[in-house]
Amino acid sequence: MPVLRPSLVTRFRPAVRHLFCVAAIAAVTLCYARSNTTPQVVTAPTSLTTQERMYASAFWPTKGDASASEYAGEAACAGCHADIASLQHQTPMYHAATPASLLSLHSPLKFQESTFSYAVQQTVSGTIYSVDSVSASGSHSDSRAVAWAFGNSETGQTYLLRQKDGYIESRLSYYTALNALDITVGHSGQLPSSLHDALGHELAFDTAQRCFACHTTASTLSNVFVPEKSVPGVTCEACHGPGAAHVVAAKTGKVRQTIASVINPASMSPADSVDFCGSCHRTFSDVAVFMPANLGAISVRFQPYRLEKSRCWGKTGDARITCIACHDPHRPLVRESAAYDHNCLACHNSGSAQQVRDHPPSTSNPIPSASGCKVATNNCVTCHMPKVEVPQTHASFTDHQIRIVRASIP
Repeated sequence: MPVLRPSLVTRFRPAVRHLFCVAAIAAVTLCYARSNTTPQVVTAPTSLTTQERMYASAFWPTKGDASASEYAGEAACAGCHADIASLQHQTPMYHAATPASLLSLHSPLKFQESTFSYAVQQTVSGTIYSVDSVSASGSHSDSRAVAWAFGNSETGQTYLLRQKDGYIESRLSYYTALNALDITVGHSGQLPSSLHDALGHELAFDTAQRCFACHTTASTLSNVFVPEKSVPGVTCEACHGPGAAHVVAAKTGKVRQTIASVINPASMSPADSVDFCGSCHRTFSDVAVFMPANLGAISVRFQPYRLEKSRCWGKTGDARITCIACHDPHRPLVRESAAYDHNCLACHNSGSAQQVRDHPPSTSNPIPSASGCKVATNNCVTCHMPKVEVPQTHASFTDHQIRIVRASIP
């Protein structure tokens, strides 16, 4: 179902757009034009909002100004990077979105809420989300076709329902811990006032575009939102940028152009690197500027924001504690706490003299070493990055604010 309207960037009101540009100019050197050769990523000393990053960078995740012809497709990437592509297929990011045609339900999912009866079930015509209500005025029902399921099902999945000119975010989501439906995160727990409200929230155009930008690849082409053309999940070109020029350069043996024609987030400064991941996981500035001051436990879901609140992050960051220093985006998420000990001990080690030799101070590594833990040198994250139960999610998330956790501090 096409949704052809101006992109998020072009739809901002002039005044708001001007504010974004002024802020970006103050922090970075602007480079609006897309280069035909080397993609440029602006280096900034501190966190910026994702909108500022998008305006100031030739490529940034979720930007959406590249044309369809600039994309090569993940099959072309796998032609040279087969092992990486195979592993990346096992990551939660790769499974961030499932089109209705590939959605598989073992049995109908049902939920009862006062007079409202919900069901998500597969029929010969596709997956259907339906609501029935019985009251003194009689029986009423409404149903919509499920277009997409967003979420990798490790925690849960939320359904996008077809609407004639857009989408409805389902009031109910599937939660893995429950193996059942419950209220979608962000939706009110109060009883719906109508069948339409029971279906869910109609997504504003900009909201829908942002959802697809983070759960799929190439959903906006040449600044036009085309979700029906998007590739499910976060694939190679979602993070490395459109790869057609890269493939051509590689095939013709042009080494420099091959390297220069795609983005390598590993080469970024700490602040840029974390903001890069934060384009979908929320940068520090995204949260600080656009979200309520007191988020409580919900903020734990925004890992870059929490990470940059850590004392050891400092003002400009440390390359040893960026997102990709601990997590390889090409590999499945490592869940064993002990697996991260070597990352912690890279800074917090009793052998500080050796640390200085191994990690000399530099712009990207301003803190050569730190004091060791007096309690233990294993399973560090279980104490200093504890798991937090986040309301409505039926799941616990690792708090990426690295600190000494004290019972008196929420």
